Amino acid sequence: MDIKRIRMDLHQIPELGRCEVKTKDYIMKFLRTYSCTVYEPTSTGVVAYIDAGRKKTICFRADMDGLKILEKTEVAYTSRHPGVMHACGHDGHMAMLLGFIAWACEHKSVLHKNIVCLFQPSEEEGAGALDILSSGILEQLQVEEMYGIHLWPMLKTNQLYTMPAAMLASSSEVNVEFFGKSAHAANRQEGIDALRISTEFLRECYEEFSKLTEPHLLSFGTLKAGGVRNAVADYARLEGTMRCYTDDVFVKMKNILLELIQKYEDLYKVKILLQANDLYKSVINSKELIDEYRETLSLESLTEPFLQAEDFGCYTRRYKSMFVLLGIGDAHLLHTDNFDFDMNILDTGVEAYKSIAIK
Repeated sequence: MDIKRIRMDLHQIPELGRCEVKTKDYIMKFLRTYSCTVYEPTSTGVVAYIDAGRKKTICFRADMDGLKILEKTEVAYTSRHPGVMHACGHDGHMAMLLGFIAWACEHKSVLHKNIVCLFQPSEEEGAGALDILSSGILEQLQVEEMYGIHLWPMLKTNQLYTMPAAMLASSSEVNVEFFGKSAHAANRQEGIDALRISTEFLRECYEEFSKLTEPHLLSFGTLKAGGVRNAVADYARLEGTMRCYTDDVFVKMKNILLELIQKYEDLYKVKILLQANDLYKSVINSKELIDEYRETLSLESLTEPFLQAEDFGCYTRRYKSMFVLLGIGDAHLLHTDNFDFDMNILDTGVEAYKSIAIK
């Protein structure tokens, strides 16, 4: 069983969230050759259950989806799906978990827990973890703890890192819509300029959020407004992201936005709508689990959390959990068109799963 070959196979067939049909087929074909029970909790999700006859059941999770990125690595195993790429290591995550399954199915006698291996769709968009939780499969299989590994650049190669409490941020997609009134540019005083109001709102947003002392991020990446150059825009839309580490700070950030919206509605007589979801919860690690596995996995402690988000946080709100970052050194950054990594590190992930399963 060649774990590198598995990774290269999966790298060539990246698919977007909830469309991981070929990826699922590949996993299902692999699992049919091993003595595990297979479930399909969602249309493209897969669960392999390894019954070791133990009282306790834990879950290892790997994400499946790729990103809407045109690959430029020029490796021999480059994506065969133009415009879609595994640029976040999910192909590696799946390969490590499949490698573990191959070993675990042949070594059930040494397992100290029953193992659920979850292949989860749509981590990148729409929080596919919520689909899995809604399916009830984890309750059905009586999962008590959740574990996950994520490849991470700029951390020492082959070293595992984690930290208790919040390690990755909550993430909210933020949209602010401004509904003004159109008028010819020559009669602009008769209109309500949604474009101008949105830019003033944007400037004041950044000013107000700069006063927050807690770690956070608010960033707007797009502004869409107007239709022609010689008319007052009757509509504008800001799209951005909002991130923090605790629910309290998230509520505080949302309230700042709502207060600013009320101010601008009253000032300019414009209708403003806010959309701010909270699908991606911060990843909260169990100190108890970290302490339990620190020596076994030779875990290094991170000095501070990251503002990146991961829908594994949805699991951490329901289960005692440990999410671990596997360093891949000075490789290319995540979500870039030339992302790749040294596949020798995949064995480290497999060995970590083994160590947890037999402890």
